[in-house]
Amino acid sequence: MLHLPWMSHSDRKRWKTARTLTDLGQLTAAWWEGTVRRLPDQRANYRPHPTLTAHTAVLATANRAGFLIPAAQAGLTDHAVQQRAAVQGFVSEPALVRRLVDAAEKAGLEIVLNDWLDFEYDGPGTGITVTTGDGRDVVFGQALGLADLKAMWPSLPYAVGAVAPALQITLADPQFGPSILLWDTLAAAPRPAAPSPAPKVVCRECGCTAIDWQVCGDGCSGVLDQADGRCAACIDPSVIIDWSKEPEEKECALCGAPFYHAGDYCSEACDRADWSDADDPPVHRSTESDDSPNECTLCRAPFSGTGDYCTVLCKLADTPWSDGEGEPPLRASERIQAKRRQAAAPDDPWATSPF
Repeated sequence: MLHLPWMSHSDRKRWKTARTLTDLGQLTAAWWEGTVRRLPDQRANYRPHPTLTAHTAVLATANRAGFLIPAAQAGLTDHAVQQRAAVQGFVSEPALVRRLVDAAEKAGLEIVLNDWLDFEYDGPGTGITVTTGDGRDVVFGQALGLADLKAMWPSLPYAVGAVAPALQITLADPQFGPSILLWDTLAAAPRPAAPSPAPKVVCRECGCTAIDWQVCGDGCSGVLDQADGRCAACIDPSVIIDWSKEPEEKECALCGAPFYHAGDYCSEACDRADWSDADDPPVHRSTESDDSPNECTLCRAPFSGTGDYCTVLCKLADTPWSDGEGEPPLRASERIQAKRRQAAAPDDPWATSPF
């Protein structure tokens, strides 16, 4: 077969149509596998070194996963020449960068991260010496500037535009000589983490799969107690909201404010304000006796401090508010007192007045 000293027309067309880092990764993977015969900056029919034959599948997979690797070498020891396994490439996806860096750090690989601005401001840097001996050293991991990128993809402005904003990543084995550490890490890192499995505990009665923070549209919060194995609606059907009916107006057990959800309190603040810290198990202050001469104006809980309220929450909850129907603003405590008088004298029309 006659091998021409220049890039074939079909390969040139494929490189010219590459617009993204993904496109370049697909073509570079094909080069590692042998179906594309030349990288744009290499001489015709330039092939990977024979020492990389066992690793071309890993390199092709990494390229297709988003880690564009045009340069790599295997570790070896050949008389005076010492070489460590290393790869140098480009990544634009933040999640893949995190996976590569995390995996490399856990494996103990050497890492260098650059971008083209590092070259513009600080020069190429020192990089990592990956080959020594025989009078010449090879360095991976030096920052590449725009001129370097244009030399790697000559007459391919779309390719340069796709690679320039990417992060330049170099990974190298910490030891010289043959090693599979880099290749094992590179084989595992580009794969995203497996998705979280479905909840193992579902409601043993209705099959509900919501857990803890998930809330169904009917008001059920799912399986809160996995030991019990039943969802909130199966434990207490009253939590289910019937959206076909008008919501029932309820009155807060502490401040008397109207609300429309399940429970006895209009808000978590009122619920917390009505707990007695001294009792175990907790008892709501609104259920305690009111024999103490120094009691909260709102919830009537006994307290030893000064002022009219046992807590700041009770003071805030007793802020005057209006029902919007022309009535003067009422404090929650005044509403509660009127409610109690009405309960004591249901036939007295003046019992509902707070004054």
